[in-house]
Amino acid sequence: MEMFYGDMGCDLWKREKWEEHFSKTMVIVCTAEILRQCLHRSFITISRINLLIFDEAHHAKKDHAYARIIKDFYMQTPSNLLRPKIFGMTASPVDAKTDVRKAAAELEGLLNCRIATADDPSLGGFKVTSKQELLGKYAPLGPEIETPLYQQMKERFDTNGLFQKPLNFARQASRELGPWCSDQVWPLCLTKDESLKLLAKTERYYHAKKVQEPLRALEKRKVNLHEARDIVNSHRFEAPHFDPNSEASSNLSSKVVLLISYLRDRFERPTEDKAIVFVRQRYTAQLLAQLFRHPDIQTPHLKVGTLVGEIYHSVNVHTNIM
Repeated sequence: MEMFYGDMGCDLWKREKWEEHFSKTMVIVCTAEILRQCLHRSFITISRINLLIFDEAHHAKKDHAYARIIKDFYMQTPSNLLRPKIFGMTASPVDAKTDVRKAAAELEGLLNCRIATADDPSLGGFKVTSKQELLGKYAPLGPEIETPLYQQMKERFDTNGLFQKPLNFARQASRELGPWCSDQVWPLCLTKDESLKLLAKTERYYHAKKVQEPLRALEKRKVNLHEARDIVNSHRFEAPHFDPNSEASSNLSSKVVLLISYLRDRFERPTEDKAIVFVRQRYTAQLLAQLFRHPDIQTPHLKVGTLVGEIYHSVNVHTNIM
């Protein structure tokens, strides 16, 4: 078995290299566009394929690579005996606002397949019940503030471009999340692994500039990173404050306090409930997860994890019941 994808430079490979892979491989996992290009350049013929498996098969429409493979090569093969079998997988055959029956029929026709799903009578007993929607209201957020740690970091590193993102976020977080979260940005972005990434990014930026800076400018930025880590390591961070009786805090925003109240109320006792907190920024997801893990905030049944990606970020909250 082998896998192929665009970053491997497959579009530059010659016929001989493809033939070498085809001759010794039984199963190939690749993007649809790579297969389409191989068929288009006659590096392989459709009759040489025994089984085509399409993941997210509902994309097989218009000029998508799935559709082009079927229209340009599969359907152009005259004999059914020379055509590969097709197995398509999808959670839903429809991914747009359109007539379901029409879209399903078009998909079946294009892929020369028949849509099949689970035939389990027991599934009919489940009903989707609507849950009550609750709107949470919190007190107006205060102004952005500069904590002593923020002031120190800004004074030392405001001119270093690598620190602009955490500086901007820390100031915004002082209002949206509270001063505790604002300060916690720094140990989060200056861990050993993150520092190594910042060092590598510093060198990339330096060498990518058209007008080369003096080498001392690069060395100064590297020294800044070490200085920033020393400041963070020597700083005395306070614990997050939350009073369950008054549901108030001296270093967390009213919005975060309301979220803590909801989660503590739900997870103060054993339960099989799950919760997802959606946020806009990666730092926010990581900071909230860190906050909910803190012994002053967490309950014995509140277990937290994070999911972060290029677009969507969330905090997963669940109980530790197996």
